[in-house]
This record gives sequence, C-alpha cells and structure tokens, in this order.
Amino acid sequence: MTNYIRFFHLETHLFSFLAIETLVTLGVLLLFVLLPARHLAFFPNGGFRRFAQRRRRACVAVFLLSFLGRIALLPIEPFRTPNIHDEFSYLLASDTLAHGRLTNPTPPLWRHFEAFYVLMQPTFASKYGAAQPLFMAFGQRFLGTPRAGILLSMALAAASLCWMLQAYLPADWALLGGLLAVVRISWFSYFGNSYWGGSVAILGGCLLLGAAARLDRAPRARDGLLMALGLVLLANSRPFEGALVSLPICLYTVWVLFRKRARARIWLPGAVVLFVGAACTGYYCHRVTGEFTFPWVVYWRQWSICPPFLFGKPNYSVHYQFRDQLLYNRDYEMAPYASSTQGNLVAEMAVKGIYQWLFFVFPALTLAFIGLIPTLRASKYRVLLYTLAFACPGFLAETWLQAHYVAVAAGIPYLILLNGLRWMRVSARHNDVWLKLLRGTLAAVIVMFFVRLMVVPEDTFPPNWASQTGDIPGYEDIHRTMEAKPGKQLVIVRYRPDHFWGYSWINNGYDIPTQHVIWARDTEPGESNLPLLCAFKDRQVWLLVPPEKGFIPPPDRTARRQPVAAEQFVEPYPAASFTACYSGSSEPW
Repeated sequence: MTNYIRFFHLETHLFSFLAIETLVTLGVLLLFVLLPARHLAFFPNGGFRRFAQRRRRACVAVFLLSFLGRIALLPIEPFRTPNIHDEFSYLLASDTLAHGRLTNPTPPLWRHFEAFYVLMQPTFASKYGAAQPLFMAFGQRFLGTPRAGILLSMALAAASLCWMLQAYLPADWALLGGLLAVVRISWFSYFGNSYWGGSVAILGGCLLLGAAARLDRAPRARDGLLMALGLVLLANSRPFEGALVSLPICLYTVWVLFRKRARARIWLPGAVVLFVGAACTGYYCHRVTGEFTFPWVVYWRQWSICPPFLFGKPNYSVHYQFRDQLLYNRDYEMAPYASSTQGNLVAEMAVKGIYQWLFFVFPALTLAFIGLIPTLRASKYRVLLYTLAFACPGFLAETWLQAHYVAVAAGIPYLILLNGLRWMRVSARHNDVWLKLLRGTLAAVIVMFFVRLMVVPEDTFPPNWASQTGDIPGYEDIHRTMEAKPGKQLVIVRYRPDHFWGYSWINNGYDIPTQHVIWARDTEPGESNLPLLCAFKDRQVWLLVPPEKGFIPPPDRTARRQPVAAEQFVEPYPAASFTACYSGSSEPW
C-alpha cells in the first residue's frame, strides 16, 4: 500500500495506512490510560444523551452530517474519476434509467463495444440490479450528476443504521453508531465515494433488521412497509447475500406475527409492497435478459469462467475475442477459486475474514470487538446472531467476498462494536481503566479522521475504510480532450501488448450511435475496422494507444491536471482506411 501526504506532496513508503492507524490507536490508548480519568472526559456526555433521545431528530442529524459533511470535504477530498469495471457498469445502468429506459437494444457491430460486466446480448445493459442505479439515475436526472445519488443513498444508509440500532440499543449509543458509520464509511470509503459501493445494501439490510425488531416488540403497518422495502432493495442490489440475511429474519417475523395474531392491517400493506416489488424485479429481469433470471446470472453464463461459488464448476465454454478479457477472467478472477481447490481452503476463509476486518473494524475499533461476548450472552440479540451464523457459511462459500457483499449485514457487526463500547462503560464501575479505553477508542477514531485528511492511501486491495483506487493513467485528461473537440468523434482504442486488464477504456452511454464521443475497440488484425469506420463516416476518427503507467501522476486529487499533454496519445486514424467506404464497397449499418 502506498500513502500520499496530501498537503506536502511527499510520497512515503515507510508505513502502510494500516500501520499508521495501528500506531495512532496504540498511542492514543496509551495516552488515555496514563492520564487521570477526569481528564479528556468528552464521552459519555449528558447533552449528547439528551439530543439522542429525540430519535427521529438523531436519524435526520446523521443523514445531514453524512450528506452535507461529504460536500464540505470536496475542496480537499474531490470525488474520484470512475476507474473500476463495476463503476462503468453501474454508470451505464444509471444512464439507461435516467433516460426512461430499462435496457437498450444491442448496438450493431457490438463486438467493438464489449465492456466488462456489461451484457451485449440479448440487450445492452449492466449486469447489476436496479436498486443502486435508481439512486444514481435520480441524481443524474434531477441533481445533475449520478454522484448526488450516491451521496443520497449513503446518507440514507447511515441514517438507517442509526434507526436500526435504536431498536436494539439505548438512543445515545445508537446515535454514536450512526456517527461512526459517517466518519468511517460515508466520508472516505468506497461505499460513499465510488459507484460500486454497498450503500444501498446497507440501507436494505438495516431497514430489514430494524423493522423486524420493531414488529417483534409492537407490530405496526409502518414497520411492515419498511421491512418489505428493505427486502426489495436487497433483491435488487445484492440478491444472494440479501437472501442469506432475509430468510431467517423473515421466518422469525412470520412466526412472531402468527404468535401475536397480528391483524391483516398490520401485515397486508407490507405484503402488497413486497408483491409489487417482486413483480417489478421480475419484469426488469425479463426486459434485460429475455427470461426471469437476474442479469448477473446471464452475464456469468456468457462471459465468466470463474464460478460464483467455491462448490461450482468453471465455465470453460466461454470464448474471448480480446486478450484483456482472457487475462482477467482466466487468471485474476479465478485466483481464489484455484487456491481453494488446491488445498488452501482454510487460508482463503481466513483471508476473507481479514478483508472484512480491514474495512469495518481496522485497528481503531478492534478493541471494541470485545462486544461479541456481551452480545452472545444477551437473549435479545440471538435472532441477529443466528442470522449471522446462517449467513456466514454462505458468504464464505462465495468465490469472491468483498465488503460491499457483506454490507447487507453491516448492522450486526456495528451492534457488536457498540456493545463492546457499552461493556467498557459498565466495566468502568469497577475499574476506571475501561472508561479510559472507551474514550481512547473514540478519540483514536477522531484523530484518524484528521490523519486521513492528510494521508491518502491509494491502490489498496482489499480496500479499507480510508483507501482509494488509483486512477487509470491519462483517463480523465484524454476524455476531457476528446469531449472538448467540436463535432462528433469516434475513438478507436488500440491497447499495447502490456495492457493491464484493469484499465478499461471502452465505456459508453446508453445510446452509443448518438453520443458525442464513441469509444470502440480496435479489432485489427483479426477483424477489420472498416465496417465500423463506414458506419460512422460523419465522425472524426481517432486512434488512441492509451498510456499504461506513469502519465501525469498527481500527488493527490487536489493537484492541477494537464489535459493538453494527453493529446500525445491520440492521433487521427489513417485516412487510407476510409477509401473503401467512399468507393461503395462497404455498407453502413
């Protein structure tokens, strides 16, 4: 992991961000332990407790802090340019929905427009569900940018976490959990700063868990509606992981309603919302795939070698026309599956657990994980723990397991962490060291907020709460250069022999023929580009050989960029290639 010191533009290789937070956490804890308990007594606080008692106000405060706080950080923490295959796929879905479509017809000559995680047959669409793209489309249509939709969904996720925790914890501790989520997830993590995060999955999961607890206590139609909404969001964001969490919770809730003989007015509105949501989901899947199947299933059948689960079998029937597709699907994506099947299953399970620790806990909150003990002892948390125990084998059975997969159950680890902090508070009655450790843990989180404003960890995999993925070399500058040219443009991208599969340049909008700049794959020498050139005779055609590394690496995202320098990688396409088009030997679309 490489870290960039933002304000001084100094690159340091001495410490990873993990090491930095470890040292900061140990130093702050030691400081609090050595000082008398009456010093640095900022929590618990009576004013904080009184504010949290107004539960709706607390949730609104978390929402506003997440949304407005991230906007306030923009001058020193700008949004990053999309750079992950998943992000471009989500942007395609957002663009499609924002223009009033569910999917798009397959473009002619579609081989030139093949992109990762994008279906080309039977329709042109993202492989992902519609939940997150709907938020992005709202931002794109009404607020001018899909990023606004990400901020909105992340703010709702943080507020829903606070609301869910209020059903299990005292109000002040629930508010504290919401604030921790804002600082550790909303402001810096890829959940709130990219298009491939898990904000909608958190929102759906917390609505489900919070509503189930309230239905158990005092059944109301409102909670049934929120539970149904959570189920619909999970089905359209993370369907498999959502099903793992939903199944035990739904079975328990049905049993509770039956035991309490809940009237139809309690459960019927939620059942109607669930039915309508299921129908809309099925209709969307049918429009995209031509069958009642999730788009990601059809995508796997057409494009992926690696099975989604460790117990599956590779799909060796796939044929790839381009080298980057082959390298990604055959080598990188298959790595966890190959390792597990070669006798390293236990090691792979441990790695997956470490991945989640790196994102949700990290060093600053590790001590708070002692809350697992009181959580196991308390009967009111048993349903959640049973749910987690049921879901974990399913999580581990997935070939890949990243933080946004597990986001559906994010409320449960946060509950455990807060129970750990509460346990420290109770234990302080017998030994004030525990009160010092409680305050030291929260202080470490606050200190790390300011450290993160200076230190920007880049190119970290797996991603932690503070990391960012590196830019595609030259991507933003070259895009700006081409978008600024007058008239319609066609850019044929010819990758170098050493092209890194993670740098994706073939990213187009919902209606390829009408967009200002079209990005197309170079198919020569295997297949002539002539039909493509003839189809776009009205466009200025360029040949792009994108840089692979080292192009204008800014020390941080606030550095000024140099779009003019990007023109060295773009040149007019050879004029001789157009001769056949004007001689009538080739027909356009």
